Amino acid sequence: MKRHKHNFTKYRMDLKNFYDKLQPDIQIHLVEEYVKPQLMYDEMINEFHRLIESEECQRLEWQVLMPVVNKIIQCKPAIKKMCELNTLGFKEVYEQHIVHKNKTFVRFDCNVSSMCAEFVMRKWH
Repeated sequence: MKRHKHNFTKYRMDLKNFYDKLQPDIQIHLVEEYVKPQLMYDEMINEFHRLIESEECQRLEWQVLMPVVNKIIQCKPAIKKMCELNTLGFKEVYEQHIVHKNKTFVRFDCNVSSMCAEFVMRKWH
């Protein structure tokens, strides 16, 4: 186990040295094009996980998920990551509601509402 940690630390140091040697305009490009978007969709995913565990969702108040789910479904990297994590069957629920436009809760006015309600029901009902 220690050997693995040592290799990881060495790898991080090598990567930092490599980054530090890059020209400033290339560093800026890497941060703007790769690091910031990664942080942005990581934040969305973390927000989804925080909200699904919230008291509101425990009380089946699925509406609290609407803003973050709307953001996630408009961000391809976030969709991809959520499908990989597959929290509460995200991939299947996403495909059903957004790709195939087939609501679980047919009386809801939009697919995202039905999607959020399904996540809450899968978690807390």
